[in-house]
Amino acid sequence: MDSSSLTSISKSAMDFSSLTSMPQVTYHTTKYYMEPLVLLVENTFFRVPREYLLQQLPTFLGMFVTDSEGVGSEGATDTKPLTLPDTITASSFRALLQVLYPLDRPAKSEMCLSKDHWIALLELSSLELSRQSAMIRIRRMANEHLVSLLDDDPAHKWNLANKYGVRGWVLPALKKLVRRNRPLGNREFEMLDQETLLKLGAIRESCYPVLHDSDPGRYGYYDNENTTIGHWDIRQQRGQINVDLDSTIFTCPTPSEHSADPVLVPATDSPKRNGEFYVEKVVFQVEDNLYKVSNQPFSQHSPFFRRCFESRGFIKFDHCDPLVIDADVTKTDFECLLRFFFPPKLSGEWEPTSTQWASILRLSEKWGMDEVKSLAAQRMENLNSGDVVTKLRMAQELGIQDWFASGMKMLVTRQEPLSARECQVLKSHHILRVLDLRERAHHRARYLNHRIGSEPVTHIRPERGEIPNNGYDLNTKLIGLF
Repeated sequence: MDSSSLTSISKSAMDFSSLTSMPQVTYHTTKYYMEPLVLLVENTFFRVPREYLLQQLPTFLGMFVTDSEGVGSEGATDTKPLTLPDTITASSFRALLQVLYPLDRPAKSEMCLSKDHWIALLELSSLELSRQSAMIRIRRMANEHLVSLLDDDPAHKWNLANKYGVRGWVLPALKKLVRRNRPLGNREFEMLDQETLLKLGAIRESCYPVLHDSDPGRYGYYDNENTTIGHWDIRQQRGQINVDLDSTIFTCPTPSEHSADPVLVPATDSPKRNGEFYVEKVVFQVEDNLYKVSNQPFSQHSPFFRRCFESRGFIKFDHCDPLVIDADVTKTDFECLLRFFFPPKLSGEWEPTSTQWASILRLSEKWGMDEVKSLAAQRMENLNSGDVVTKLRMAQELGIQDWFASGMKMLVTRQEPLSARECQVLKSHHILRVLDLRERAHHRARYLNHRIGSEPVTHIRPERGEIPNNGYDLNTKLIGLF
């Protein structure tokens, strides 16, 4: 090889060396160079690839960005996160990310989330996000999983169906509540609205089993507990039931105690007047009216007023310093009590109306006038005044056990189902007890002989019984609850 060839090769090598030593040009790939997105949900930061979230939820960022600079600035760092609204919880957003980007689940394996997580996803899918395809898919997944997870809690299923618009759950949940043997309880009271609860109670109580008599003898009871159910039927209404409820105890709630005792002055060596037998005129103030009457009936019947009079020593309650009655006492009620203590002489014997007896009853309860309270309660009972709502309300206000038991028995035995107005004066466990007793109380027939035939027999079954799926078509009855 001649010298010229060697020179050419050496020059080429030098040129290649200079090319390789030049700085390399770098660039960002458009597909696999992902910017992080920092989100603040409640008190928790989440950091996810921005592009992944945009792929699944294209309009997600635009819904929550408030910065005028746009998406690029908000959500870039922990100090400037994209803050989601309070309607989205950290738990629900974490469940959403678990479905969109499962990190610890093998490919094609079953999605394993708790019932609460699926409910949270159902809630998220009901927001504005539900218009996007990914959320529609998640909503479908939540529906599929919750159908079985909520199978034993139809009241909760009904609640979620109404809250998040899952119409396909409504009728199956209601049917299950009607068919089951167990009565409606606290769970149903919590999850159902009042109208639905009362209508379900009315339907359940109108369902009754038609029994095959286990002892077909002429004098056998058709309502024998050992009889076999032939099929179920449903009446238009349950009807009135003349059932013996004497052994059923309805405990009246204890009324709240009134703060009655006045502040007593310190004891002294000087004599004091006797609260019951020191009779004098006393001036009362009720609302904006003054009343001057003898203190004798007040001190005789009320321990509260005896203590009140004794605490004053010999200082009188007069028009300058009247005995001021609590603000919850009305002039109308107080005047009824005064007419009872001081009846008008010219008009003969004064006989209060039921409304006036109610006023006397309220004040006698408030001030511990036991004899007056007993008399007023008896007179009101004799007048048979007011409907069952009035009786139950006053029974609970005044602690009258007989009235409360009587009102509750009336609700159980009458034809009409429980109403919303009656629920307003009852506690939840009393409402549920009435519903339970009504659905277990039904007429049966006892065969006497071929001339007399049968006579109605009423009793309360130990349990309502469960209606099988083929026992009766409930669609017509339940359609009004949609």
